[in-house]
Amino acid sequence: MITFVATCLTAAQSQVCADFGIRVQRDYARSIGEVTPGCVTDFSLHCFNADTLSLLAAMGVSRATLHPELNTAQIRDMAKPIPTEAIIYGHLPLMQLGVPLAKGSITDRTGTTFPIKGKALYNAVPIYVADKLPQIEKTGLTHGRLAFTIETADQTREVIKAYLNRKKSKNSFTRGKWI
Repeated sequence: MITFVATCLTAAQSQVCADFGIRVQRDYARSIGEVTPGCVTDFSLHCFNADTLSLLAAMGVSRATLHPELNTAQIRDMAKPIPTEAIIYGHLPLMQLGVPLAKGSITDRTGTTFPIKGKALYNAVPIYVADKLPQIEKTGLTHGRLAFTIETADQTREVIKAYLNRKKSKNSFTRGKWI
């Protein structure tokens, strides 16, 4: 069974996670220069294979986040010398902006609105796989990350309930590369 962890950008999101007993992971190593013994790495370190996981294990990493471009079969077939995590919910960042923008979103020429939080531009729809957790649990992942960014406390609560109950979303979402 996958253990849920969360990343949260607001205190309200963190409180909802605490109410459900979901641990909030605050510090991820986002580059090789940030890797220290016992750390948890973020997907920005591009963990795509067992060789990378072995290198991180040798560096003392306690858990590595796999890159979102991996699919279920690739994750299942990968040797995992250390515990692994993957983002199973969330609006993934598309790019880092040089400075925070005052505007809260950008709309492209097709009318799709992309949210901005701080210095990051996020995907318009979240990855959502709550109803696919039985297949994902067969991959050998130890942790599934719920990445909360633009969600209100109520939306955060609803997402957590859906994941605990493995329910399909009624909202727009993407599966990413999962299924």
